[in-house]
Amino acid sequence: MKFQVAQGLLAFWLMLSCAFAQDSPSDPSAITSVAAQEWRAYVDPLAPIGERTVALMSNPEDPQLRQEAYSLLFMSLSAAYMGLLHADAEHPDFWPIFNQAYNFWTPNPDDVYYSTPVDGNGIYKISGYRGTVRIVDFGISGGTLVTRGSGGFDAVYANYDLDKLHINKKDGSFEVILSAERPEGYKGNWWKLDHKSTYLLVRQIAYDWLHEVDGRFAIERLDRPAIKPRPSAEKIAADLRQVAAWTENWTRMALQWPQNYRAKGLVNKVVVRDLNSIGGLSTQKYIEGLFEIGVDEALIYETEVPTQCRYWGIELNDMRWSAIDITNRQSNLNGYTARLDKDGKFRAVIAATDPGVPNWLDSAGYASGVMFGRWTECSSSPTPTVTKVKLADVRHYLPADTPMVTAEARDAAIRLRRKGAQLRRRW
Repeated sequence: MKFQVAQGLLAFWLMLSCAFAQDSPSDPSAITSVAAQEWRAYVDPLAPIGERTVALMSNPEDPQLRQEAYSLLFMSLSAAYMGLLHADAEHPDFWPIFNQAYNFWTPNPDDVYYSTPVDGNGIYKISGYRGTVRIVDFGISGGTLVTRGSGGFDAVYANYDLDKLHINKKDGSFEVILSAERPEGYKGNWWKLDHKSTYLLVRQIAYDWLHEVDGRFAIERLDRPAIKPRPSAEKIAADLRQVAAWTENWTRMALQWPQNYRAKGLVNKVVVRDLNSIGGLSTQKYIEGLFEIGVDEALIYETEVPTQCRYWGIELNDMRWSAIDITNRQSNLNGYTARLDKDGKFRAVIAATDPGVPNWLDSAGYASGVMFGRWTECSSSPTPTVTKVKLADVRHYLPADTPMVTAEARDAAIRLRRKGAQLRRRW
């Protein structure tokens, strides 16, 4: 009996072995070779990007700048996965496109940004809760830079202010249809979607990070089935092949933009201009220029403040066009956090060392970087003046009643800033 059982088990094992042998590749090494070729097709194009990127730096011989350039490449590489493999115009989902981690293209420290690709001929429903932040804007734009990592900045077709919709007063909830034409018989909130649209960018702008509450948003496409099909091997492969191009293009755009300021003579000087044609907020004017200071120098940044202004702010960026550590340093100020002098003007001190004044903009030791400000829905758009002075002489250029900020007070302020930055709904 035991022998018969053993024979039966042996026969069963042989049957399973044959079945597995039929399903397994006849030549495992052939599959390994195919996988190696496929993988190299994705990663080999990444290898030379580092050298090309460093060549774009203001000083390629500086080891600090080189490492920062490499870190920007890895940042772009990570964003490429989100933008190419996760984002989907057929089954959209907002992804956190710009923030402290995805620190691209001078993100406003007061903003929380989300994006999703859209089909200009699709029908979408956006819903959620308004929150209490100062401004919530949904921008509709085109081009392939944000969706495929190719090309350049494109125009904004529309900016939709959430406060212009009908919002439930009890809980702040809302719904809005986004489509090329208003659906027949539909009487609710509706936004027009330009046929050329490729993506939607959400901006949530806050003054008081600690107490303003970010909204919550969802988006769905109504003219497609709810269930998302499994992506085909061909679709995944096409997206993976685009990762290297995305990584290099996003990085190159970030490095070249600050260099353009130098070519235009905007060193320790700013201009105010409209950036709507290349993706900027249509209700906003932008302040742009480079700062250059030594360790014993500072810049006095001075401007009139419009009598009416829904939002305004100034931030410092490094030469990668990335915001300087917005969580752990006072590298930006806005209409709520800034202190105005008795004459109504805003005066800030840009320096690497704390000058002990309320409106210090911390350059974090960067000898050069970007000054980038915004006037949003303001009655005017003043052009600030920038004056280089010795750090020791800063108070000679400020009103006599400018308060003194102690090291203890600064430490406490940075701790509150860090808490506020983390409380925001970034991802």
